[in-house]
Amino acid sequence: MAQQTAAVAGTASQRERRRRIVAAAQGLLEEREYDRIQIRDVAEAAGVALGTLYRYFPSKEQLFAHVLMEWSAGFETTLRRRQARTGHDAERLRLALRRAAAAFERHPHFFRLIAVLEVVDDPGVTAPFRTHGERFTRALADTLPDVHPDDVAVIATMAQALLSTLLRSWAQGRRSMADVYEQLDRSVALMFGAPRVSR
Repeated sequence: MAQQTAAVAGTASQRERRRRIVAAAQGLLEEREYDRIQIRDVAEAAGVALGTLYRYFPSKEQLFAHVLMEWSAGFETTLRRRQARTGHDAERLRLALRRAAAAFERHPHFFRLIAVLEVVDDPGVTAPFRTHGERFTRALADTLPDVHPDDVAVIATMAQALLSTLLRSWAQGRRSMADVYEQLDRSVALMFGAPRVSR
């Protein structure tokens, strides 16, 4: 089945309408899980007709992919603003990973949304989802000004994969958030130093 293409929000009023839809969907996701949100709920919260919403976002997955992208943009800005100006790369990376984990701890429905979207094969979903991932990788890379440029992308990718694995375990109830933080700290220490030797 052919994927539907979203309408372009060309005028100021259209951009505002689209912004309201995304904001309403984000607000609902902060309150309840993705599966418990109906598109009709979003339309009502945004004050638009259901048909209008579907013109901008032809599917629920496309809408929430844009919600995730907008949310991650705000997170990236916060992460950069709070980034330590002093210290060393390991400490900056450790704090960035902890802040990311804390953001998902405060908004667990956003992490569970990632598991839904990462398997959707629709360009209207994969493009904003990729943007979300790239933004976070860049934010982690920016914590590493003293690392050799050839290694920055590798460390940032490893750190992002680690965080994703730990949070998935947490979301499934197999790991506490305290353990997530502890494993993040230990993993960053291993990346930047020698492993502990068993006596």
